[in-house]
Amino acid sequence: MKSEHGSYFVNRLYTFMKQENIILNRVAVLSGIRATTLNNIVNRGSAPRIDTVYKVCNGLGISVRDFFDFSPYNEVEK
Repeated sequence: MKSEHGSYFVNRLYTFMKQENIILNRVAVLSGIRATTLNNIVNRGSAPRIDTVYKVCNGLGISVRDFFDFSPYNEVEK
C-alpha cells in the first residue's frame, strides 16, 4: 500500500536530485545505502525508515530539517 508520507519523501528527493543534477543510484552511493533500497521506496511508494532518511540527507549534504522544510511538515497545527 502506498504511503502519503512516502510520496512526500520521493517528491522531495527528486527535487534535491534535480538541483544537484544527480540520479538515484548516485544518491545511494553518496548515502551509503543500497540502490535497491531507494528503488523500492521510489517504485513501491513505501515510507522510508528514519535511518534511511538520515543517510539520504547526509549524502545530499543537507539536514533532515531542511529536507522536510515544506508543507505539510513545516506547518503548525492549531
